[in-house]
Amino acid sequence: MGKALLIDTSLLKTKNHYPDSTLNDSMHPHMTKNPAASLSITQGLKLTWIASAFYLKLCLICMLSLGGLCAKEAPNFILVLTDDQGWTSLSAAMDLRRTDSKSDYHKTPNMDALLERGMRFSNGYAAAPVCSPTRYSIQFGKSPARLNYTRVLGRNGADHNQVGIPQVLKAADEEYFCAHLGKWHISADPERYGYDVHDGKTTNREGGFTMKNHIREWGGYSEDDPKRVFSLTNRAIDFMQKSLKEERPFFIQISHYAVHSDLVYNEDAFDEVGNWPDGKVHQNRAYAAMVHNLDQSIGLLLEAYDAMDLAENTYLIFTSDNGGMPTLPIQLNKGKPYPAGLNSPLLRGKWDLTEGGIRVPFAVMGPGVEAGSQSNEPVISYDLLPTLADIAGATDALPDELDGRSIRPVLKNPDTKIQRPPEGLVFHFPHYNVVGLNEPHSAIRIGDHKLLKFTSSKRELLFNVADDPSESEDLYEANTALAGKLNTALETYLDAVGAEKPEDSNSWKDWNGRSGATKTLFLSRYPK
Repeated sequence: MGKALLIDTSLLKTKNHYPDSTLNDSMHPHMTKNPAASLSITQGLKLTWIASAFYLKLCLICMLSLGGLCAKEAPNFILVLTDDQGWTSLSAAMDLRRTDSKSDYHKTPNMDALLERGMRFSNGYAAAPVCSPTRYSIQFGKSPARLNYTRVLGRNGADHNQVGIPQVLKAADEEYFCAHLGKWHISADPERYGYDVHDGKTTNREGGFTMKNHIREWGGYSEDDPKRVFSLTNRAIDFMQKSLKEERPFFIQISHYAVHSDLVYNEDAFDEVGNWPDGKVHQNRAYAAMVHNLDQSIGLLLEAYDAMDLAENTYLIFTSDNGGMPTLPIQLNKGKPYPAGLNSPLLRGKWDLTEGGIRVPFAVMGPGVEAGSQSNEPVISYDLLPTLADIAGATDALPDELDGRSIRPVLKNPDTKIQRPPEGLVFHFPHYNVVGLNEPHSAIRIGDHKLLKFTSSKRELLFNVADDPSESEDLYEANTALAGKLNTALETYLDAVGAEKPEDSNSWKDWNGRSGATKTLFLSRYPK
């Protein structure tokens, strides 16, 4: 049971530094202030967040627990969603069997600690290779193909009359207190789905992304609160404290703007990273400093988690909305094979359905989850809603036609197999995109095998991604029967859910797609 240990979060804020950001002062049922607007920084005031973390730790060690106040038996949930974070971006391996599944440059001791305190999923997937469709999938437990929303730009065909995470939890216990802080990127207000506290319909802009200065965006620059990582965490801690004080179970989703561009960091992180030796895969100092600041904010969250004694009753879930950038800076690649990519050993990255675009960090810590454990069972973003419902005893409130399945049995036993429908995990990106593979494509994973299908090229690739996550060897010619089985399952599913067709995309007839005449350069990797 979580104890109501009240943390003085003023130690994390210099006076008047974030006048509108504390929940104690500004919380109301539908908080829709612009987070960026609330971050006006006092001229000449330098906030050193490493020192703040030290003061917080000192505070937590010295403070006494207040007896008599505790969370209800209903479990609490903290979902930390990062933006564009690659599978190999941590200094801890996402697959303990593979030494190349971690960064050779970044240092992320706090995210590493999160993995070590719980279960890491070596085959954790984002529902889409771009951000917004994955965020829909998390909230509603359905694939982007079923939701009819597979791309950030262009038409949004999603029906927003959906049932979201707070509504499901509140059906089990109306006392659930629910918050979403940070990047929402869904075209409907969070209040509609039962969020009591939220930042409104935020997108990348509130995190500092403007696309107005290419050199500044990719060269990097410093701010005291880079990508809002510290203020988001401070506010999350305030919310958790309030929940415990009011004896209410809680769900909070902390949707970080990091590590999406712009590359933003504080000066201390940039200086520290300057002392690290470059890696062979990762070498970008500005990006590494931004990752370092994100890691520090995760450390503050873990400190608060321990201080509030939440381990007995609170699950902390950590994942990303899609794979990492394939290169820095962005390139108009049109599918041409990269000499090397930032998600290596995974192929390519954001925007593509190769492993680098959809395999992401994924970990869970909490009651009953064995520390230091690993599951190799494939899991995906849209599994989160049914998992939370299962743990909270709210499965009766789940909507129909879910694609997700509860991973609760896996949290008890990492060798458990999830019973999924025959279609397995389906991914769909029916668009042209000059910074990606630049051809409509879909993918399906069933068991160890993955089929990657290209519409215009009329070509299919087959990989054993359990043994070959680099997708280096096309097994199609040697396994046509298996490829046919996966293709049938893929097409059956896409037809059944009425998935968007390439011809429906605004990219099909534009200057690039040319009504399907354009074909990806990617297939030169796999000559017939």
